[in-house]
Amino acid sequence: MIALLGQTVRDEIVHADGSEEVRCGGAPVFAARALGAAGIPGIVVTRGADDLHGDVAAAGLPVLAGPPGATFVSRLALRPDGHRDHEIAALGTPFAPADLTGWAASALEGASTVVIGTQWRDDVGPDTLRALRRAGRRIVFDAQGLARPGLGPVVPAGPLDPAWLDGVDVVKFSDAEAEALLGGLDATALGRAGVPIVVVTHGERGADVWQAGDAEPVRVPARRIPRLADTVGAGDMFTALFAAALDAGEAPVPAAERASAGVAEILALRA
Repeated sequence: MIALLGQTVRDEIVHADGSEEVRCGGAPVFAARALGAAGIPGIVVTRGADDLHGDVAAAGLPVLAGPPGATFVSRLALRPDGHRDHEIAALGTPFAPADLTGWAASALEGASTVVIGTQWRDDVGPDTLRALRRAGRRIVFDAQGLARPGLGPVVPAGPLDPAWLDGVDVVKFSDAEAEALLGGLDATALGRAGVPIVVVTHGERGADVWQAGDAEPVRVPARRIPRLADTVGAGDMFTALFAAALDAGEAPVPAAERASAGVAEILALRA
């Protein structure tokens, strides 16, 4: 089973047509929608935005929410070309090692793979990662939060401290995050993550998959969807589907192909 660990986020959004919306965001809700659409069992382990947990549950997976705490608030302005202006307005309560042996223990007990979606650098720290790793689960880490030091405009910042990924089996970066954190996109740069499998997403240009020891990453193409402006959550969906394919025994490149196809099916409904 797949466990999806991450903050429930309050997304304050201005759409490309000028309309405004407040909705439930964060890695768990988008990842849960992807797994639910694919019929893959999983569970969401989350905290923050207590009033939005019903929206997370609507994705079709069971939800275990932690004690009340601070809520992460994200402000986004979506452009017609699919890009966005993004600001972090408030930080949520981080996940701590005690959470894993306390309120979250029952949800994590049956999970063979844990997908971690971070929102900022201190969201899931090294001590929490080590606590997860001690149980012998595969850890798939979406590293977007590592490139976000804190409040303000979201501009990827590095460099990476290898301790931030201690014990991780798979890490996913966007291309901008990899440039900032690793200093490049080639095999030498990707090796700086210190993780056996590294995935770098390039939006509609696909994703690169690199395994430790490879001379260069392998490009997995993506299906282009015309007139698509809202790509929010695509990376979270990709990471969850990639993790599920690995959990089912797929090799990394076929797993990325399956994940890419699954994300395209979901995004096509937004176009």
